[in-house]
Amino acid sequence: MIRCLGKCRALFLSLLLAGLAGSARSTPPAAPAARHAVILSIDGLMPASYTEPDAHGLKIPTLRQLAATGAFSPGVRVGMPAVTYPSHTSMVTGVSPARHGIVSNAVFDPEGKRDGEWHWYTAEIRVPTLWSLARERGLRTALIGWPVTLGARADALTPEFWRGRGTDGARLLQAVSTAGLWDAVSKRFPGFDASFSAPPPKDEAFADIAVDVIERLRPNLLLLHLSMVDHWQHEKGPWSAEALAAIEEADAQVARVLEAMRHEGLLQDTLFLVVSDHGFARQEKILRPSVLLRESGLITLDAQNRVASWRAQASTFGGGAYIYLHDAKDAESAARVRELFSTRAAQPASGVARVLSQNEIAALGGDPQAFLALEAAEGFGFGGGVTGDAVASAPIPGIHGFPPDNPKMNASLLITGPGVRRGPIDGARLVDIGPTVARWLGFSMKDVEGKPLAVFPPAPPAVTAVPH
Repeated sequence: MIRCLGKCRALFLSLLLAGLAGSARSTPPAAPAARHAVILSIDGLMPASYTEPDAHGLKIPTLRQLAATGAFSPGVRVGMPAVTYPSHTSMVTGVSPARHGIVSNAVFDPEGKRDGEWHWYTAEIRVPTLWSLARERGLRTALIGWPVTLGARADALTPEFWRGRGTDGARLLQAVSTAGLWDAVSKRFPGFDASFSAPPPKDEAFADIAVDVIERLRPNLLLLHLSMVDHWQHEKGPWSAEALAAIEEADAQVARVLEAMRHEGLLQDTLFLVVSDHGFARQEKILRPSVLLRESGLITLDAQNRVASWRAQASTFGGGAYIYLHDAKDAESAARVRELFSTRAAQPASGVARVLSQNEIAALGGDPQAFLALEAAEGFGFGGGVTGDAVASAPIPGIHGFPPDNPKMNASLLITGPGVRRGPIDGARLVDIGPTVARWLGFSMKDVEGKPLAVFPPAPPAVTAVPH
């Protein structure tokens, strides 16, 4: 069985050394095209995991082998801000958050009425996606745990979505997944229900779905998102024992997916990418920008300490924050907000390292509706809430969300497949991933910011006949 990790991983690695020459099936593929692509996202995986694995004592034979035999990036440029939902959407649209519209994880909720809603719905994406373009061409698609896919059209779908935890949360997710998919996976893997229902759901459960989908549907495009590395780096900090264990577990799940592709005779026709969405940094303290806004009279609370009215409000995401004006034409509030945070940034140990203007936000591809953006100082992050102390001890040690020019936010990328040349990839960006995969699958993404990465040898020059 695919879940027998030791034998499967050893088998896969030996085949990979042989040049990804997986055994072919005797029957032709049922999919309408011969080529396949897998984008496997390990949320929060830092490039040093595969460029310097020994420095952290990592036992990751699969990622090591992918780096040794394929193309890899020493650090992928992310978007603004460096958080999960904007980053994953940039990968599959080839454009920045300013254009695709997913500008943060959570929906901006200045009055606290959205009950923790995130940008789950694929209808919010303003531009074509890699999977929608693939479906238009008759290709089979599978989206497993991928952010912003609730309601997406695909041959197999389990979106990232929650409105509860534990069994009820799993039931809800099953209800919005492709009908019959979970039943098939449960029959194939008896431990699936337990590993998915235990909060948070384990990477193994999402890999179970991927393996089942590969075996039954043989999709041309598979998007798979594993989140436990991100989870433990938040909870215990980057390079903590728990985070290292999560990276090693993710490595095992990568091996399972690769082995499933090999077992189905697809690997020799597959472009396989392991990616991440952002890096990580540590925090010791948090600054709550909305508390400063309240103290400055720009937010008013009711008797229950809920927001009654606001002239300016913050949306925070770890190492960064957006500041929004209730009325974009309110010059007085704009001046007060600019003065408040500019003064703060000029103070040592204030928590604010930099204040970005609308022009600077636009240059980084961030939210055009934001009035300002803040970057946290070293050792700081930004927290939510309008009450309590403006500065407090950090509730968790690991964060991301800084602007993309912070090198700690660089993401990961490993690419292997037929004809992929070995070695480092210079200048890779998240927006290049979708166009690269599209080219492999035989189509192009129009009007995008990204471009296909130069991971294949250039075509030989055309030979012109010389007249005699």
